[in-house]
Amino acid sequence: IRMNLLCNPSGHALAFRAVDWVVERNNLYTKVIYRGGGPNGTLEHIIKESPLIEVYRNCHVVIKNGFHLQHQTIRHAQPEMMNTIRKLSTKIKENYAHIKKEGRKALWSIPDQINEGMVLMQEQKIVSEEETGVFDVDGDDFID
Repeated sequence: IRMNLLCNPSGHALAFRAVDWVVERNNLYTKVIYRGGGPNGTLEHIIKESPLIEVYRNCHVVIKNGFHLQHQTIRHAQPEMMNTIRKLSTKIKENYAHIKKEGRKALWSIPDQINEGMVLMQEQKIVSEEETGVFDVDGDDFID
């Protein structure tokens, strides 16, 4: 060890590695992970890109840590819902949202897709029966 240089690529305590290990890791990134295919796999391209390997790796780490939010989404306290429920119930009481009121209109109308699908199926069935002249009656036709 006295004859070799040590480096600490992770920055953690007691995580020193021989420089050869770092070179091998960079070779892995250069030849396997960031190589790509086709003209990107040439020796000239690898030599040109090799100084950027650590930059590429750090970019990956930053993106991974930024989007995964490690240990921050599953290890938090249960939410205190009492204030939220109080505010919500106050709004409901103020606006009488739970009572039908004449003249009140919704901001959006959500169509009943099941009903619209049933209408389409019935229209298609009537058209097909008119074309053939034969009316098929199934057990499902008698169910409400």
